[in-house]
Amino acid sequence: MKNINRLLACLCVIAASSLFFYAPMHLYNLISGYPANDFSIQWPFVRILTEPLYAFSFYAITLNRNFYAPAIISWAAWTFFAALLYNLIKRRELKRLLINIAYSMLFLATLFAAAALLPLPGPKLIKPQGYIAVDLHSHTIASHDNISDAQSSLRFHALEGFDAFFDTEHNHTKGFGRFPPDVKMKDVFPGMQMSTRDGVSVILLSPKPFDGYQYDDMHLRDLIYKAHSNGMIVLMPHWWKWHKYTFEELDAMGIDGFEIYNCGYRYFGEAEQKKMIDFARDRNLIMTGSTDWHGWGYMSDVWTVIQGQPGDDIMQLLSKKPVTKVLLYRENQSASAVRFIFEPFAAFYYYAKNADLTAILSFMAWFSVLFILFSKKAGVYIKIYFPLAMSIVFGALVVYFYLIYIQFQELNQIIPVTMLPVTAGFCILWIFIWRLRSHGKII
Repeated sequence: MKNINRLLACLCVIAASSLFFYAPMHLYNLISGYPANDFSIQWPFVRILTEPLYAFSFYAITLNRNFYAPAIISWAAWTFFAALLYNLIKRRELKRLLINIAYSMLFLATLFAAAALLPLPGPKLIKPQGYIAVDLHSHTIASHDNISDAQSSLRFHALEGFDAFFDTEHNHTKGFGRFPPDVKMKDVFPGMQMSTRDGVSVILLSPKPFDGYQYDDMHLRDLIYKAHSNGMIVLMPHWWKWHKYTFEELDAMGIDGFEIYNCGYRYFGEAEQKKMIDFARDRNLIMTGSTDWHGWGYMSDVWTVIQGQPGDDIMQLLSKKPVTKVLLYRENQSASAVRFIFEPFAAFYYYAKNADLTAILSFMAWFSVLFILFSKKAGVYIKIYFPLAMSIVFGALVVYFYLIYIQFQELNQIIPVTMLPVTAGFCILWIFIWRLRSHGKII
């Protein structure tokens, strides 16, 4: 009876939080600042089946990059504190207390890894007739810092509601050749993110496949001139990453447009962002919001929309420098120290504020199921075999990453340097935890 009362109390807190804080996000056009009432988003059905994990994944994937460090530190501190308090209340011996704390920290790290690696699709953009959504900046495993192959990129863009996208690998164009022939120049188009001798990089969008190495080791002005002579469009990505060259200087060099939002680099100050938007509008330059997808998660919160029909010649549409809509599904989040001190609670606040009734009910249902399972004998078996399951999953990821890496050994760096050792490390640690748990030394 005591457990049932605890469960009911927790469910009441979740429901009351949703009712009290509820103020849902809406799509809006970043360029105009107005709601995008003609557009909507559609949540995938898989969200209902995975709501607690889905909610955490959406939170983690759409977090500002400059929030990562303080947020993770806060989560780790609260996890450590909770595990310490629990074990002190249970009066665990020091050795067992330390093992349980390590177990809790490993579980938290695994949760963040799941958010980054699981292919849980994010919200899909639903468009009215006469509009198409394009992504002008994305990568595949052919780039040195990407972890997903061409097929994953196709799935990601389709699930998010994009009608077309450009493959813009870092400093070469070898990734485009890995896409199936039937989708080239239809769903995916050739491009490149080329570094210049000036210490910046630009996005090149091409009407046909090309050899990217011909643009290597060039100054920005010369690169733009050469790209234009070959019928390309040149965009400035995440200018705020470098703060190099003024908008006027870039316009004088012939830049065709600016990214005003980037999913990988979300920390663009509002004042500078507004100046860029006003400048681009005055000079009739293209404005885009890009996923800059590197294979981490299947969730986006931005779509660049232009007038057109699926199957239209994208380069022809862009060459006319159309008026774009950069649609965002996010809200400004506090960057105060108080927020980061209480980050896990802040994350729940934002969730309760934005989640609809269906999501909240699914969250409560999963919370109830897990609470009951861990209150019964089944919980003992879950605690024993969950680490074994995790070690198998991470072992499979080691094999998966190796198999896709061998296709681009000369180009990709993040998989051998980071992904393989990290996933192998998780596999070994979970096996170790499983052995300890099977001997009754944890919790």
